[in-house]
Amino acid sequence: MDNYSYALTLKKDIFVVGDLNCNLLKSGPESDALNELCSSLNLFQLIKKPTRVTLQSSSLIDVILTSNTSLVVESGVEETHISDHFLVYSILKLKLPKKLPDYMVIRSFKNYSSEAFKNDLEQLIWQENPIDQGVNQRLDNFNQKFLSVLDMHAPIKTVKIKRRLCPFVDQEIVQLMKKRNALHKLARQTLQALDWDRYRSCRNQIKRKLRESERKFVRSKSGRRIEESKALITSYGLTSTHPEIPHKFSAEIDKFHFHPVSCDVIRKIVCSFPSNKSPGPDKVSVKVIKDALPYILQPLTDIVNCSLRESLFPSAWKLSEVIPLLKEGNHEIAKNNRPISLLLAASKICERVVLEQFTAYVEQKKCLSVHQSGNRKLHSIETLNLFISDKILKSMDDKEVVAVILLDLSKAFDSIDLVLLLKKLQVLGVSDDALCWFKSYLTGRQQVVRIGSTVSETRTLNHGVPQGSILGPMLFNIYINDLPMVPKNGNLKSYVDDSKLLLSFSVNEVNSAAAKLNEDLRRVVSWCSLNSLLINPNKTKLLVFATRYMLKQIPADFHILLLGKKLFPVTSATDLGVTLDSGLTYDEHVTKLVSSCVGSLCQINRARHLFDMKTLILLINALVFSKLYYCSTIWSNSSKKNIAKLQKVQNFAARIVTGTKKFDHITPSLKQLNWLVQQFLDEQN
Repeated sequence: MDNYSYALTLKKDIFVVGDLNCNLLKSGPESDALNELCSSLNLFQLIKKPTRVTLQSSSLIDVILTSNTSLVVESGVEETHISDHFLVYSILKLKLPKKLPDYMVIRSFKNYSSEAFKNDLEQLIWQENPIDQGVNQRLDNFNQKFLSVLDMHAPIKTVKIKRRLCPFVDQEIVQLMKKRNALHKLARQTLQALDWDRYRSCRNQIKRKLRESERKFVRSKSGRRIEESKALITSYGLTSTHPEIPHKFSAEIDKFHFHPVSCDVIRKIVCSFPSNKSPGPDKVSVKVIKDALPYILQPLTDIVNCSLRESLFPSAWKLSEVIPLLKEGNHEIAKNNRPISLLLAASKICERVVLEQFTAYVEQKKCLSVHQSGNRKLHSIETLNLFISDKILKSMDDKEVVAVILLDLSKAFDSIDLVLLLKKLQVLGVSDDALCWFKSYLTGRQQVVRIGSTVSETRTLNHGVPQGSILGPMLFNIYINDLPMVPKNGNLKSYVDDSKLLLSFSVNEVNSAAAKLNEDLRRVVSWCSLNSLLINPNKTKLLVFATRYMLKQIPADFHILLLGKKLFPVTSATDLGVTLDSGLTYDEHVTKLVSSCVGSLCQINRARHLFDMKTLILLINALVFSKLYYCSTIWSNSSKKNIAKLQKVQNFAARIVTGTKKFDHITPSLKQLNWLVQQFLDEQN
C-alpha cells in the first residue's frame, strides 16, 4: 500500500502483476472481496481466461491490474510447459517520456568585467554612516549600493541547463568530423578497401588533433590557475603561517567581550576564503567580494564592528538557502538527498571575526574539555585516533580487553536547544553583551529550499545551529562540553559530534564489564534526553579489541543494551575515516585504501597525456597521496603484507608520472622523483 500511495502522489500509472491465489472465475467471499478492493482502488483486471488448468479444474489466479486501461493494446494468456501456471502478458502503448528542461538561478558573468565593476564601485560615495544608525540600516544601505552596481555587471538570471559544448573542439575539428562521417557512410555503401582506408586515415587525424587540442586547453587552464593563486597571495601580502594568538589576557578581564577589528583583519579574513564556494541566496560569491574589496572594505568593517557593538546580528544575514544534493537512488525521494545549506558570503566574514575572538578566549581560559579534539589547537582526528589506538595496544600488552562503543547522534547540529546553549555560554563566562549577540545570531533565522528555479516559502528555524556556518562546530563543542563527564566507569572521547565510549577489562570480568557499559550508556542516554539529543541505536556500533587468544574467550552472547536494543560486537567498523578491526591489524582499512587510490590513479592514467610532469605530481599528491597520508601514523606499523600493497600504489604513481613501462624496474623512477619507498619508511618507524 505504501508503493500504491507513493505512485498516486506522483500521479503515476499503476500496474499490479502476480499470483493472488484467489480464483476470479468463481464467485465467493474471497473473489468478491478482491473485486471490491480493486474497485475501491480504481484498478481494472485485464486477464479473463484461466491461468492454471489441471485435469480436475481450471482457475484464474494470475492477474494484471491497472489503473489506466487506455495504455493497454492487448492482453491475454499463453500456454507454457515450464510451469503449471500459464504466462499472462500485456502489450502497452507507451511513449518515451520527454525530459523536462532543468533551470537554475545564477548571476550571469557573460559580460562581466572586473575592471569595469571596480570603476563603477569607485564612483559610488561610500560616506560614513551616522553614529546612531543601526547595523540593519547600515547593511541595507550597503546592499542597496553594492547590489545595484553588481546587478548591472552580473544580473541574476534563470537559465536553462544545456549540454556543454566541448571547449577544445574548434571549427577545423568539427569540419573534419563531418568529413569522417561522410567517408564512413561511403565506405559502408561501397565496401571498398580504399574507401575504408580513407575513413580510417581521417578518423586517426581527428584523434591526433583532439588529443593535441585537449592537451593545450588543459595545460593553459591549469597553468593560469596556479599563477592566479600565486598572484593573489602576493597582492594581499599573505603568508603560509597563521598569526600568533596572544597567550595571556589582562588579569582584569574575567568575561568574554567583543572588541572592534581593523580593516586589515577583515582583508585577511576575506582573502583566506576559497573563491570556488557556492554563493548564498543573494548570489554574491566570494570572488566578487574579493574583486570589490578595495572599495567595500571600510563599509564592511563598519558593519561588522557595529554588529559587535550593538550585540545584534543583522536580519538580512540570517537567511539560508537549502539545496538537495543527490546521494543515491531516485532524486524524487527526499531521504535520498543530502540537504546543503548555503549562507551569504558576507555573513561569514562577521562569523569568522567572532570565531577568532571567541576561540582565543576559550583557549586562554581552557574552557573546552580535554576529551574533545574537534576545533582545538594542536588537536585533530589523527591525535584522537592515536590516543585510542595507543590505549588499545597498551591494554593488549597488559592482557586486557577494550570495548569501544561508537555512538551515533541523530541530526545533532539540528537538535540543539538554543536556550540551553545560551545558558552554557553564560556559564563559560560570556558577558551579557556578547551573549545578546549570540542570541541574536541563533534566533530568528530563516531558510528556503531551492530546486532548480523553484523556491519554497520561507520557514523559521527554532532549533539547532546554522548548517554550513563557521561558528556552528564551535558552538556544538560548547553544547556537549560536559558530556565526557557523564560516564562513571569508562572514558568518553569526542571529535565534534563523533563520540566513543571506551572501557578496559580483563577476560574474567566480561559480565561486570557489560554491566558497567550498560550503566554508562544509560547515563549518556539520560544526558542526551535532557539536552534534546538522540542516540541512534541502529548506527551505534560495539567493537571489542583484544588478542586472538583473548577474543576466543569472550562469550558469543556478549552484548550491551541501548534503548532496548541488543548490540553485539562487530568485527570491524569505520570511525572518522579509519576502519578499525578487532585485532587492530588495519587489514581491511589498507585494502579499502589501496582500492580507492588505484581507482584514482587509473583515472589520472587515462588522462596523463594532457598534463606535464609537474601537474601530474600535483594531481597525484592531491587525489592519491592525500589519502595515504590521512591518519597514516595510526596504521603505519601495519604488517609487511599491507606495506607491500601500499608500495604498489606508490610504484603505480611513479610509472604514471615518469612514463615507466610496466615491466621496467621502478627504483630509478622513485629516485628521480625523490620518493622514499614504503619499506624504508616502515623501518624508520
